Amino acid sequence: MNVVITGASSGIGRELLKIFVDNGHFVVAVARREEKLKEIKDEFGDKVAVICKDVSEPKNIDQLYKEIKELKIEIDLLINNAGMGEPGLFYEIEMEAHMKTLDLNIRGLTYLTRIFSEEMIKKGGGGIINVASTASFQSGGPLMGVYYASKSYVLSLTEALVEEMEYRGVRIMALCPGPTSGEFKGMNPERKGIEKFYITTPKQVAECCYKDYFRNKNICIPGFINKITVFSTRMLPRKIQRKIVKKIQEKKKRLL
Repeated sequence: MNVVITGASSGIGRELLKIFVDNGHFVVAVARREEKLKEIKDEFGDKVAVICKDVSEPKNIDQLYKEIKELKIEIDLLINNAGMGEPGLFYEIEMEAHMKTLDLNIRGLTYLTRIFSEEMIKKGGGGIINVASTASFQSGGPLMGVYYASKSYVLSLTEALVEEMEYRGVRIMALCPGPTSGEFKGMNPERKGIEKFYITTPKQVAECCYKDYFRNKNICIPGFINKITVFSTRMLPRKIQRKIVKKIQEKKKRLL
């Protein structure tokens, strides 16, 4: 199977790359950081192709698609992993950062999904994994509102595509990780103390994603605590949800 993974240079994307390569799949790794892609190529050799592109810009996506075509391979699975979020008060964050979040999390993901889904429909098979978040299920995300709203979009779009495409042979899944250790702003690279019970590692997320995709699941929520959290949002009033999220984000903000 030939797989395209965006945001493949670190975190969840890097672990997704590794698990697919380790299981015999060929991966096209897409990321912005050329030096990280060089490290990936040095480590995995001809098991991967690397393409340096910022997929928040449509012109770059067109060029990415062209370069993938030049590899002379059919893409069986697209994983839209690239994403970003800027913590802080909405009215204090620079407008450029808000727009960058929307361009990457929504526009770039939508554009890539549109291009590859058409090709998959024509050939009668394929798959798309869109990386959303447990944030997608919340009533809002104080101190990270644009990010939470963008991930709600990702989940909503992905669930719509399940009904539109699966009967045509295209598998669709939303990956919804909760707090994950790594480079994301406001997150500790390492889990400490009680954090080990509710913060997943990128490797854990990737392993769960891989298993659930091949189990034909449409929504993957890694981690038992995260599953409980998502379920509990159905019971809690939206006002209480927002207050809980605000306290969580205030704690993260102190880490910056």
